Amino acid sequence: MGNSEDMKILLATIGHYIDDPGGSPRVALDEANALVRRGQDVWMLAQGDGSKPEYELNAGINYLRYVPARVQPWNPARASNHQTSAAELLGRYLPKVDAIHGHVPLTALAAMDFYGDSVPASYTIHSPVKMEMAIVWKNSNVMRRVLSSPGLVVINRIEADCLKRARAITALSRYTIDCIGAIHGKEISGRIQLVPGWADTNRFAHAADSDRAKRELGWPEDCPTLFTLRRLVERMGLDRLLEACYLLSKQHLRFRLVIGGDGPLRGKLEHQSRALGLEGIVSFLGRLPDEILPRAYAACDAFVLPTAELECFGLIALEALSVGRPVLATPIGAIPEVVGEVEPSWLSKSASAQDIADLISRFLRSELQHHKSNELHDHVVEKYSVERVIERFINVTVGRFLA
Repeated sequence: MGNSEDMKILLATIGHYIDDPGGSPRVALDEANALVRRGQDVWMLAQGDGSKPEYELNAGINYLRYVPARVQPWNPARASNHQTSAAELLGRYLPKVDAIHGHVPLTALAAMDFYGDSVPASYTIHSPVKMEMAIVWKNSNVMRRVLSSPGLVVINRIEADCLKRARAITALSRYTIDCIGAIHGKEISGRIQLVPGWADTNRFAHAADSDRAKRELGWPEDCPTLFTLRRLVERMGLDRLLEACYLLSKQHLRFRLVIGGDGPLRGKLEHQSRALGLEGIVSFLGRLPDEILPRAYAACDAFVLPTAELECFGLIALEALSVGRPVLATPIGAIPEVVGEVEPSWLSKSASAQDIADLISRFLRSELQHHKSNELHDHVVEKYSVERVIERFINVTVGRFLA
C-alpha cells in the first residue's frame, strides 16, 4: 500500500468546518489535523454550494467541494447526483487514495463507489440518518412530509450500504449503537466500536470564575448567566427553553440567558422571546467566532443543553465541563452518558418546558449538587481530552490501513 508516511487519506464529511461549523465537521477536522501531524496526505470531501472553490489547500489539508444537481431530498436521483458530482471532482484532483473514512452516508458512498472496494474504508456514525432525516422532514412543509417515506427508505439503504462495506465502524455513544441495532440489525451494531467524542482541554481551559470573562464580553454581572450554543433548529429544544425562562420569570428569579448559534428558526425564536416578554432576560448572539467560544463558556454560571430529540453525543457539553461549568441538560439520547456520569441531578426529568424550568430553578436556588470547577475540568482531561481519545479514534478507523 505504500509508505505509511505519504499515504493519501480521504475523509468524506457532511460539510467542512471552515465553511459551516458543527459537531460532525469538528470531529472530522480534528481527525484531519491529527493525521496531518502524523505526516499523512489528507483530503476532505464534502458537498458545497458553489460559493467556495472546488479545491482549497488550508493549513495542510486538501479541501474538495462538489455541487450536485439539486433535487428534493426524497428523490432517488439524489444519491446518483452526489455520486456523479463527487466522482467528477475526485477524478480531477484525487484519482487514487489509500484509505477512506466516511462521516456521512451520501458522500461516503460516492467515494466508496468511485474507488471501489479494493480501497479500505471505515465509517463513523454521528447520527442514524433515518432518525435524523425523519426529524428534519417532520418539521418541513406538507408536501415534503407526505413524500418523506420513500426518501427515508433510500437514505437508510445508503447508510446500510456504507456500514456493510466499511471494514471498521465507530460511534460516539452507546445510545447511537443501540439505535443502529434497532434500525440495521445486531449483526451490524455488533461490529461498531464505541469511541467517544473529545474536547480540546487546553483550548477550553479551566476558568475558576466567570467575572473576568463576563466583563470581557460585556455580559451582565449582577445575576447568574445561563449560556447555550446550538444550531437553531427544532430538535434542539430552544422553544421549550424559552418557555422555561418565561415560567422562571414568573417566579421572580433573576437570571440571564445567552443563546449562541444561528439557523432557520432564529426569527421564530426571537419572536417567541418577545411574545413571552423576555426582553432583558434572553439575548441572541448569532454565530460565535471560534476564538470567542472559550470565553463564552467561562462567562456563564451554567451551560444549558435543552435538546428535545436525538442527541447522539454532545461535544459542547464536554467543552463546558472542561472550562469548569455545570451542564443543565435534558435526559435525551446520549446526554445521560456524558452529563449523568458527572452529576445525575443536572438532568431534568424530561424535555418538557416545565421540567427544564424546574431544573434551572433548583440551580438558581443552589439546590443542585455542586462540583468544583477544577474537578469538572480534570474529569474531561482524564476521559475525553483530544490527546487521549483521538489517537484511539484514528487507530480504530484508518490507523489499521496505514501499516
